[in-house]
Amino acid sequence: MDSFQKLSAGRCHVHMLPHAGFRTKEVSIRLHVRMDAQHLTAYALLPHMWMNGTDKFPSTRSLTTACDDLYGTSVRTSLGKRGGYHILEVSASIPDVSFVEEGSLVERAVDLLCDVLFDHSEGHGCFDDALVQRELDLHRRRIEAARDEKMSFALQRCFAIACEGTPAALPRLGFAEELPKLDAARVFAAYEELLHHAEAHAYIVGPFADFESVGSALLQRLTEKMGGGSGALIEREVLPRLENRSVREVTEYDDVHQSQLDLAYRTGIGYADPEYPQLLMMNGIFGGFAHSKLFIHVRERNSLAYTVWSHLDQTTGMLAVMTGISPEKRAQALTIIEQQLDDIRNGKIADEELAYTYRSLCNQYTVLLDQPAALANWHHQGILCGRQRDIDELLIDLERVTRDEIAKVAQAIEMSTLYFLTRKDEA
Repeated sequence: MDSFQKLSAGRCHVHMLPHAGFRTKEVSIRLHVRMDAQHLTAYALLPHMWMNGTDKFPSTRSLTTACDDLYGTSVRTSLGKRGGYHILEVSASIPDVSFVEEGSLVERAVDLLCDVLFDHSEGHGCFDDALVQRELDLHRRRIEAARDEKMSFALQRCFAIACEGTPAALPRLGFAEELPKLDAARVFAAYEELLHHAEAHAYIVGPFADFESVGSALLQRLTEKMGGGSGALIEREVLPRLENRSVREVTEYDDVHQSQLDLAYRTGIGYADPEYPQLLMMNGIFGGFAHSKLFIHVRERNSLAYTVWSHLDQTTGMLAVMTGISPEKRAQALTIIEQQLDDIRNGKIADEELAYTYRSLCNQYTVLLDQPAALANWHHQGILCGRQRDIDELLIDLERVTRDEIAKVAQAIEMSTLYFLTRKDEA
């Protein structure tokens, strides 16, 4: 895996990866900012609003037309969350059109991308009063829709309870009860606050003929709009293992077709730690893939769960287990889940489980090498987690992981939270 080259000025950074093997040129700008309850909901609105119009292109239709004029360049925005950081992104996929002068097309596409992020003034474009009110209503529906997805909602609640008291516990979309307090002026003020405090990381990936000039021009645009100052030091977010090892049990009620039993474990190991490859292998064997112990023993052999899997959060080091079960099977499912973890702690790991897990992780990470946006995500994850990992080197580390090392990692893992979402009449 080739390394990114970097240009920096204060809290603005441009990362460049020339790659002749891609057919599109990917340019993205990511603003990450520490989450706090005061700004959370207003910040969450912004990426959804930006594509509603700018001062130069005052509507979604005019923005779409501008993209069409760039030979089908795709411009999009997104809202992400990693640990306790909000990530607001605007990105563009620029076709590698051989019959068009590259410099002109790329320059115009980057200008459009920057317009979507920066070309806004109070009361105009996407910050028009009527458009803001419409977006507030749409955002309320987004929050409601997220709650209607019971599996992901239960996992989010379990994670929030396990990380209580930290920014990582805050929801990506914000709070519905905060929406009535917002109007166009307050949302625009939040937008200016974001530009004043966020750290910017731009990515240029693909077959650029002169990526350094593109990077320099983009860095200049970023610093012109965001000013000087240095970025805040990234805070390590890995939650420490619990000394008292007590489990917090929380039951909540909703209109669900099947109950959700979710468990959160503190590992004390994050993406930057030396034991991370061992933890990746442990999670894959435990519940990360269809050959995992949880899938085989909880779902296939005992038919206790409609769905069962485990998920590792690289930023906080939390390992979560999600199951969709009938409420009367809660105790039995919990017993079998814990038994599978105990087996790993005791080194009861078959050669086939090791081989299948390594192969599955290889497939999962090798795919990233063929996707420009995925490579940018991988690099930005390293920034937020405090260490850059080369994918090829990680695969070598994974291949070297031993059964005893996996068992040792599992022995230090203890459950911190048990979350149960069920119907009131089934509790």
